[in-house]
Amino acid sequence: MKRNDQERIERELARVKKRQEIGDRRAAGADDRSVGSYIKGLAALLRHDDEVIYNTLDDEAILELLETMKDDLPEKDWEKVIRRAVSLTKVAQKETAVTELRSLIGS
Repeated sequence: MKRNDQERIERELARVKKRQEIGDRRAAGADDRSVGSYIKGLAALLRHDDEVIYNTLDDEAILELLETMKDDLPEKDWEKVIRRAVSLTKVAQKETAVTELRSLIGS
């Protein structure tokens, strides 16, 4: 086997190893509870039309998500999560939903 072939094979093995490492890191971070993951999770739970969000006060899943958020994130990030999640829904009455969600976390 020529030296070029050996180097090519080594490069390909290094690429495969790097892809595996990146995949492992992503799998380990799947339960990452960052601000962004809470924003996406809360936005996915909100039921809305173009005008208003309906389930801010009576949905158990939202309450559970907010409770775990309170445990995982510092208090300064709670407002950011709520505002950005409501903003992602693109409803007209954002402030009503924000105040209702704020009342659930007690801030």
